[in-house]
Amino acid sequence: MAKKTFVQVGHETNPQGIIRPLWLIFQEMRFVIDQVMDAGPAVAMNVGGHGQRFTVRIGHWKTYLFLDDFNRWFVEEKVAHEICRVGGLVHAMPYYF
Repeated sequence: MAKKTFVQVGHETNPQGIIRPLWLIFQEMRFVIDQVMDAGPAVAMNVGGHGQRFTVRIGHWKTYLFLDDFNRWFVEEKVAHEICRVGGLVHAMPYYF
Protein backbone atom coordinates (compact mmCIF):
# COMPACT_ATOMS: atom_id res chain seq x y z
CA MET A 1 0.00 0.00 0.00
CA ALA A 2 1.27 3.49 -0.78
CA LYS A 3 0.17 7.09 -0.38
CA LYS A 4 1.16 10.28 -2.18
CA THR A 5 3.40 12.36 0.07
CA PHE A 6 4.49 15.83 -0.99
CA VAL A 7 8.09 16.65 -0.14
CA GLN A 8 10.40 19.65 -0.23
CA VAL A 9 13.13 19.27 -2.86
CA GLY A 10 16.23 21.31 -3.59
CA HIS A 11 17.10 21.26 -7.27
CA GLU A 12 19.08 23.01 -9.96
CA THR A 13 18.06 23.84 -13.50
CA ASN A 14 20.64 24.22 -16.25
CA PRO A 15 20.38 26.77 -19.11
CA GLN A 16 18.67 24.16 -21.31
CA GLY A 17 15.91 23.74 -18.69
CA ILE A 18 16.97 20.30 -17.45
CA ILE A 19 16.07 19.81 -13.78
CA ARG A 20 18.34 17.89 -11.41
CA PRO A 21 17.07 17.22 -7.87
CA LEU A 22 19.83 17.48 -5.23
CA TRP A 23 18.11 16.64 -1.93
CA LEU A 24 14.67 16.08 -0.42
CA ILE A 25 13.06 16.39 3.00
CA PHE A 26 10.86 13.47 4.02
CA GLN A 27 9.37 13.17 7.53
CA GLU A 28 11.54 16.08 8.69
CA MET A 29 14.73 14.30 7.60
CA ARG A 30 16.98 15.52 4.80
CA PHE A 31 18.18 12.98 2.23
CA VAL A 32 20.94 13.80 -0.24
CA ILE A 33 20.31 12.43 -3.73
CA ASP A 34 23.52 10.69 -4.75
CA GLN A 35 22.57 10.05 -8.36
CA VAL A 36 19.77 10.76 -10.83
CA MET A 37 19.60 7.54 -12.79
CA ASP A 38 16.75 8.37 -15.17
CA ALA A 39 14.14 11.06 -15.83
CA GLY A 40 11.10 11.27 -18.06
CA PRO A 41 7.32 11.60 -18.18
CA ALA A 42 5.47 8.89 -16.26
CA VAL A 43 2.36 8.04 -14.25
CA ALA A 44 2.50 7.36 -10.50
CA MET A 45 0.65 4.03 -10.73
CA ASN A 46 0.42 3.37 -6.99
CA VAL A 47 -0.99 6.74 -5.89
CA GLY A 48 -2.30 8.47 -9.00
CA GLY A 49 -0.98 11.54 -10.72
CA HIS A 50 1.60 12.07 -13.40
CA GLY A 51 4.46 14.32 -14.42
CA GLN A 52 8.23 14.01 -14.56
CA ARG A 53 9.49 10.90 -12.79
CA PHE A 54 13.07 10.91 -11.55
CA THR A 55 14.66 7.59 -10.68
CA VAL A 56 17.11 8.53 -7.95
CA ARG A 57 19.62 6.76 -5.73
CA ILE A 58 19.82 7.76 -2.07
CA GLY A 59 22.52 5.73 -0.38
CA HIS A 60 21.88 2.13 -1.42
CA TRP A 61 18.18 2.68 -2.17
CA LYS A 62 16.68 3.38 -5.57
CA THR A 63 13.34 5.22 -5.53
CA TYR A 64 11.09 7.41 -7.65
CA LEU A 65 10.63 11.14 -7.14
CA PHE A 66 7.86 12.91 -9.08
CA LEU A 67 7.40 16.53 -10.18
CA ASP A 68 3.72 17.05 -11.08
CA ASP A 69 2.18 19.52 -13.52
CA PHE A 70 1.70 22.06 -10.70
CA ASN A 71 5.45 22.03 -9.82
CA ARG A 72 4.87 20.01 -6.63
CA TRP A 73 7.28 17.23 -5.73
CA PHE A 74 6.00 13.96 -4.29
CA VAL A 75 7.02 10.40 -3.49
CA GLU A 76 5.00 7.20 -3.24
CA GLU A 77 5.32 6.61 0.50
CA LYS A 78 5.05 2.95 1.42
CA VAL A 79 2.75 2.27 4.37
CA ALA A 80 2.81 -0.93 6.41
CA HIS A 81 -0.27 -3.14 6.33
CA GLU A 82 -3.32 -2.07 8.25
CA ILE A 83 -4.22 -4.52 11.00
CA CYS A 84 -7.92 -5.17 11.47
CA ARG A 85 -9.15 -5.43 15.05
CA VAL A 86 -12.31 -4.90 17.05
CA GLY A 87 -13.11 -1.21 17.28
CA GLY A 88 -11.38 -0.13 14.08
CA LEU A 89 -8.06 -0.20 12.29
CA VAL A 90 -4.63 0.04 13.83
CA HIS A 91 -2.05 1.64 11.56
CA ALA A 92 1.55 0.52 11.77
CA MET A 93 4.33 3.07 11.38
CA PRO A 94 5.12 3.96 7.75
CA TYR A 95 8.55 3.21 6.41
CA TYR A 96 10.60 5.11 3.88
CA PHE A 97 9.57 5.72 0.30
